[in-house]
Amino acid sequence: MCDLSTTEAYERFLRDRHRPAHGRRTADRWAAFVLPHLRPDMRMLDIGCGPGSITIGLGVENAIGIDREAVAIDGVPVCDADGVALPFPDATFDAVYSNATLQHVADPVAILREARRVAKPGAVIGIGDADWDGILQHPRDALVDRGHAIREALRAGGNVRVGRELRGLLLEAGFERCELTVAGNALGTDDAVFWTAESEATWFEAPEVVAHVTALGLSDADELAAIAAAWRRWGSTPGAVSATLWFTALGWVPE
Repeated sequence: MCDLSTTEAYERFLRDRHRPAHGRRTADRWAAFVLPHLRPDMRMLDIGCGPGSITIGLGVENAIGIDREAVAIDGVPVCDADGVALPFPDATFDAVYSNATLQHVADPVAILREARRVAKPGAVIGIGDADWDGILQHPRDALVDRGHAIREALRAGGNVRVGRELRGLLLEAGFERCELTVAGNALGTDDAVFWTAESEATWFEAPEVVAHVTALGLSDADELAAIAAAWRRWGSTPGAVSATLWFTALGWVPE
C-alpha cells in the first residue's frame, strides 16, 4: 500500500516542476488547429485550463476556464470544477477547447459528453493530446525504456495513448464532422538533447519520485539512479535524437 505522505509530496513536486513550463504554453503553438474557427465574439470554455496562458491567447473575449486545481488568470474567469460535471447550463458555449487533459482521466468520453451538453448547436470543439507510442529515440537504451514504463505505471487511471483515439472519442460523444491531425516534434541539436536528458535524469533522481516509486513497489533507488545515468549517457551521445507525436482533433455539434 502506498504511503499517503509520499503521494502528497510527489504530487506537489509535479505541480512545482511543471507549472512554469505550462505557463509558457501559447495558443499559437498548442491551439493553432482551432484558432481559424474562433471569433472574438464567441463564448468559449477551456477545460483543464491550467495557468491559462493558452486561454488568454485564443482571441475570444468571453472565455471561461475550468480546472480541478484552478488558479487565478488575469482577464479570464476560472472555475474550480470537474470536467465530468460542468457547472453550466445546456447550450452555453460557441466553442470548447482542451489541451493535454484527456490523458489524465479514466473516462474521457464522459468529459466530452459534458462538453457536448454545454455546447450550442453548431459549436466547434478542439482537443489535443499525447500518444506515448509515438516516442522515437536514437540510440535506444533498455533503461530509458524502463523509465518510460515506470512513468506510465505512475499514471494509473489515465491513458497515455489517448491521442490516437481523439477522433473516435469525439464521435462517441455526439460531435460530427470530426477530423484528426498529427504533428511531430524533434529534438535534434546538441543543446536540445543535452537539456532534455538532464531534465529527465533529475526527475528520476528527485527524492519525492524515489520515495513514491519505492513506496508503490514499482522500482527502487538503485534502478532509478541507473535510469538517470542512462538518460545522461544518451544526452552525451553524438547524433542522439528524439521525436514525439502530438494529436489534435476538431468536431462540431450538429446544427
